[in-house]
Amino acid sequence: MPRRTHKKSRNGCLECKRRHIKCDEKRPTCTNCTTSERFCEYADIFLSATRSRTNSSPASSPAVAATRDQPSDVSSPRSNSVLQDAPVNMLHIQLLHHLMTETRNTFHENFNEAISSPEILQICMSSPYLMNELLALSALHLSTLHPAEQEFYRHHAAQLQTHALTNLNGMELEVNQETCVPLFLFAGLLNMHLLYDVLINKDQGFDHFLDQLVSSFQLHRGIRAITKDSWGMLRESPLKPLILDGEKRFSKITGLDPECTKLLALIKAAKLGPSITNTYKQAIESLQHAMVACSYGTPGASISEITAWPILVSPEYIDLLSMRCPEALAVLAYYAACLHTRRDVWGFGDGGRFLIESIITCLGPDWAEWLDWPARALGNNHQELATS
Repeated sequence: MPRRTHKKSRNGCLECKRRHIKCDEKRPTCTNCTTSERFCEYADIFLSATRSRTNSSPASSPAVAATRDQPSDVSSPRSNSVLQDAPVNMLHIQLLHHLMTETRNTFHENFNEAISSPEILQICMSSPYLMNELLALSALHLSTLHPAEQEFYRHHAAQLQTHALTNLNGMELEVNQETCVPLFLFAGLLNMHLLYDVLINKDQGFDHFLDQLVSSFQLHRGIRAITKDSWGMLRESPLKPLILDGEKRFSKITGLDPECTKLLALIKAAKLGPSITNTYKQAIESLQHAMVACSYGTPGASISEITAWPILVSPEYIDLLSMRCPEALAVLAYYAACLHTRRDVWGFGDGGRFLIESIITCLGPDWAEWLDWPARALGNNHQELATS
């Protein structure tokens, strides 16, 4: 006898789908979510708005439906009657609240002030890709604050970031006076998110961690390309104070400090050839900004210098790092020492320590002289480890 057929429901809530359990589809909150005190949301309430506006295939998640089909100019959202009838996404409200009350306070002081101004807030609200990235960073922050819900918030952080990139790629924006501000803000936030995400998620070992770090560095190069032609326009935009402050901080350093001078001397003594030597020289000179900021700068200011380094290094250095060249790893260990100095930053945490310890183990005692300063940054025990 043929097996009796039945129609499988796909209307369960997103949380039950994530947990791979059967949902009773009770609205507004299913029994499983009520019992486990979890956030309950259904995909179809967002998909309905999307289906009514396009005949294309429906979005695969709430965030896509909320952003993909919106026009780039959403300065008058009330004009869309469909969106007027759409229910509120309570998760996004939670993320927005956390962004404005907690996450933004962890940004560099001038960036925090810029992102909080009414004019910039209006720009953010008019740029779906930027709002998706802001909410994504908020979700990533929450994942570090609530271990029991870490997987939930990480999932939504990754999902929102993906939607932000998809939305931006689909718009094919030209960089001009109108678009340069949201693009610059997006580039800065994405840069921060990429680095934080790698430093937070390191439970699969050093090799996987390094692969992820190299991938993020490669994306950072794309971020630099977004803003390289818009600097003049940004200096005449609402972000002018932020831009001028950055120019001041990144142009005031002359010469290298003793640690960087020693590292560069070791590079030159290794006789790697002019091209490779220049690649490492550029990476070390760029790192000097972060090292000076960590040593002498105000606590908030050093975050920008540290997160900027992956954007400043050359593609050639990233290639050497991907090949696990010892000299490239040694330079990275110096960067990790800067991360460790600011381990109070939620996105850095113990990522710097993990990097230094892993590089010391990877290279072994033959590289103790190269790794002396990063080892000392961790304390005497690690200095002994580097030489043993």
